[in-house]
Amino acid sequence: MFRKLYNEAVISFELKTVSPLFIRSGREDQLNPTAADNTFITMYRDGEPVPVVPGSSLKGVFRSCAEQLLPGSCDIFRNPCANRIKAKERQMDRQQGKEFSLGKERYKESCPTCKLFGSTILKSRVYFDDAYPIGKYKIGSRVSVAIDRITGAAMKGPVYEFEYIENALFKCNIYLKNFFRWHIKLLFEIFDRIDQGFVVFGGLTSKGFGQMRVQNVNMMVRYFGKHEEMEGYIDKGFFKEKSISGRETISALLKDVSINDQNLLQGCDLEYDKAL
Repeated sequence: MFRKLYNEAVISFELKTVSPLFIRSGREDQLNPTAADNTFITMYRDGEPVPVVPGSSLKGVFRSCAEQLLPGSCDIFRNPCANRIKAKERQMDRQQGKEFSLGKERYKESCPTCKLFGSTILKSRVYFDDAYPIGKYKIGSRVSVAIDRITGAAMKGPVYEFEYIENALFKCNIYLKNFFRWHIKLLFEIFDRIDQGFVVFGGLTSKGFGQMRVQNVNMMVRYFGKHEEMEGYIDKGFFKEKSISGRETISALLKDVSINDQNLLQGCDLEYDKAL
């Protein structure tokens, strides 16, 4: 379903820390005795190490929430729908003596979550940039100890220190290609759950870490091959483009879309999907 480009979009937004954020780097500085046991993940930008929320972490959080929201989503670790589809393809090959691996057929047979986020047999339609902080932020550290389950007091010995980020604002971008409107609706439903505190990021979330708030949402949409007049769109020759500012404005364009509509989730013909 990627042989032809129908549309693409970029959703830009900011994630503001509501509580401390901890995403472990996985590296230990054994040569620095003053370094924390668990440091926050960083990457170099303009020659300086800065904290980062990896795009893979963002996608994982969004996918996990999507699996909870979308009816009929597979268990990607224990029983992925890709296994069922590959078994069906092998059976069709034996019966018909030809390939059963068309992208449209795989999309149709995939669960709703895999349709957007991809699987081992289907390319993802959504991509997440690494998120970097805007402006100033604070790096803090805490010492944590193990608690004796009987006495309720701190145990002797097990002590570890970890770094976290607070008072930070992260710039995020989500890219979509050949999307359906319900894909956008789903992402905005996840935005709502982030604001409500049901979707959290990083580690130590049971201790109150990782709560974020979504703000300053904007969207750029492009449609290719549409020749009719489209309200609010600028004709760029090869495509028609529209910029939409504000979360409420974008949500209003999706008010007729339901992520619980099975007919909508099963659709696989982009040319019949309404433009935003």
